[in-house]
Amino acid sequence: MLKNWKSLFVKTDGDSSATEEPPGFSFPVTQTNVTEQPKKDRHFEPAPAPASAPMDVVQEVIATYEAGLDAINMPGYDFYEFYLAVSAGGATSPQTYQMAFTMAKAFDKNVSPAKLLQDAEFYISKINEVHGQYVAQGQQKLNALRDQRNAEQQSLQQEADHAAERIRQLKAELQQMEALVQEKQQALASIDNKSRPQENSIREKLQANDLAKKASIEKLSAIKNGIQQYIKA
Repeated sequence: MLKNWKSLFVKTDGDSSATEEPPGFSFPVTQTNVTEQPKKDRHFEPAPAPASAPMDVVQEVIATYEAGLDAINMPGYDFYEFYLAVSAGGATSPQTYQMAFTMAKAFDKNVSPAKLLQDAEFYISKINEVHGQYVAQGQQKLNALRDQRNAEQQSLQQEADHAAERIRQLKAELQQMEALVQEKQQALASIDNKSRPQENSIREKLQANDLAKKASIEKLSAIKNGIQQYIKA
């Protein structure tokens, strides 16, 4: 039975054995050895990483792929064991392949180049399948981050626009208040001129009242004095 490849890369509910995920993905790494041949030390040569991908991140994802291959390794000797043997030998010379094939025949006499090629297609298809899952999930996360960023930008822009509109309103109110202050200052400057003619008129009448009083009393007093002087009881 093949292991569930997808479970290596996608966390499921209740999965407490999921390990730390590579940055930006939710792909826990689980390593399970179901082969009958002891593993040799492997020296994989990773493909050159894109300029924007840090090598440590690339290595983490490669380790996830390797764990996936381990988990779906079919029983007995197949392409995966051949792949490990050739990779351990450096995969650089025909002799390496010939020695690995001789060893494979020793483990399983039914091993053939055609069978190895058929198995190779199976493993390659699984790598492509999981790569597609990586791309889909990574793009989903990018889309979510983009939507979140757009929402935050829209919210901040609305707040900025509101603040700018409030500033415009305050400036308009300030201009109105400045105009009102100027208007009242002008009114204060002209209030004396406005009331002075009336004040002068009142002052003139008060003065005339004093003079009229004085003149009237002088006349009345003169008659009074004349009575006192010229008329005897």
